[in-house]
Amino acid sequence: MAKEYKEKSAYKKRPSNDDDSYDSKYNDMDDAMDEGKGRGRKFSGGNKKKSCRFMSGEEDTANLTYKNPKFLSTFMTEHGKIVSRRITGNCAMVQRKLALEIKRARNLALLGFVGIGPNSN
Repeated sequence: MAKEYKEKSAYKKRPSNDDDSYDSKYNDMDDAMDEGKGRGRKFSGGNKKKSCRFMSGEEDTANLTYKNPKFLSTFMTEHGKIVSRRITGNCAMVQRKLALEIKRARNLALLGFVGIGPNSN
């Protein structure tokens, strides 16, 4: 009984391209992938790395202080989470300083821990 099961579930190899019994549906699928239709990955490009706006001179690092909560809130989501470097484009040094200043402002009640609710602005 086990022998019969093995024979039924044996792997059937797809015929090669030069074989006459090659099914036309495989040709259609290959053509569709070449043309960009159907399955397959599409890369849009444009994965250029963002530059740190503090190091390039657009912003001054003096703004990165707990005393400026309005500026610090631009680096937070509406739920109160700190936005990651990947999104903002900050370098590692600036992102660490930014996170520290946001946490200081939260502890002094200049920024909220949670940004949603009746009292959030």
